[in-house]
Amino acid sequence: MDSDFKSKCKNGCVLSCVCTVVTGVVMIYYFYQSISQTKYSSDIMEPPLPSFRHEKLQSDANNTMECQSCSVSVPNVILQYGHPRTATTLQFNILCLSMALLHEDVKNSVGCYYNKKKSKKYIVIKTHAIAKFLTKIPSHSWIFMTSKVKFSPKEKQRYSLTRQNIKVIRAKNITIKYVADINFVSKRGHSVVYEYQPIFGISDAKMQHMAEYFRYWDILRLCCGKQMSADWRNHLSLNPNYKRHHVHNSSIHSVCERYNISQVEVQFLNTYAFKTFAHIDSLRDVIGKPSTVDGKLDGSYCERCNANITHRSLKFNQKCA
Repeated sequence: MDSDFKSKCKNGCVLSCVCTVVTGVVMIYYFYQSISQTKYSSDIMEPPLPSFRHEKLQSDANNTMECQSCSVSVPNVILQYGHPRTATTLQFNILCLSMALLHEDVKNSVGCYYNKKKSKKYIVIKTHAIAKFLTKIPSHSWIFMTSKVKFSPKEKQRYSLTRQNIKVIRAKNITIKYVADINFVSKRGHSVVYEYQPIFGISDAKMQHMAEYFRYWDILRLCCGKQMSADWRNHLSLNPNYKRHHVHNSSIHSVCERYNISQVEVQFLNTYAFKTFAHIDSLRDVIGKPSTVDGKLDGSYCERCNANITHRSLKFNQKCA
């Protein structure tokens, strides 16, 4: 890795997340070089280095930060893409809530959808199959991605960007805005939302709503619902042949055992973001749920779901409440 690139990593505000994982940086860096030189060493490409367009944040008399031009520069369409189980749902939720907060004054203008595109002024789409959306989204859109340091050959073949993908991205001036590494996200927890503040230029006041929401969402995502942590699901319904992803005293177990899940759910229902956006038709499948396939939270959904997993040995994505 050359000295210029190291310097950029050290000085970049948001790029610090990429610099945290040295191996990942090397992989991403050489992919970025191949794109910038329009030379392709193979048909299958690794996730690219994100590019950033930072908006100028102005400080007011109360020393809070407001973006002067972000609502103009943020595109109308954002695509979220990544390998399953690399925190794609977390990133999708962050992007969805960011757009909802950014355009809060324009009623019913934002829609967030899994693997489909509908007619709304501002759209966030999550997909695990990027090719079919590259031709559908407009020029100058943004792509956000998730990644991990080690991909198996099969994963690399299926989920890495192809040369054709890159040609379309370049031709349509689409920006790969940010790549979130799963290891970095795991260490940061819900505070990872602050990585997105300078990208969207969200004010400090609205970031407080973001942090409040994801503080509780992060717990629910691990400990509740159809797509809860596999380790916690096995804790609720023991399978003697199950191989743990984390040791028994890991943070996942300590979090799920520490909290009264119904109390967390009630706190979640009382957040500003939930009360403001969870009942909007174009947002309610994303905002206000641990996953897009879960049912409506009501204060006891998680308790019922966990009990049913225990008594009926329910598997991933099976209806639990």
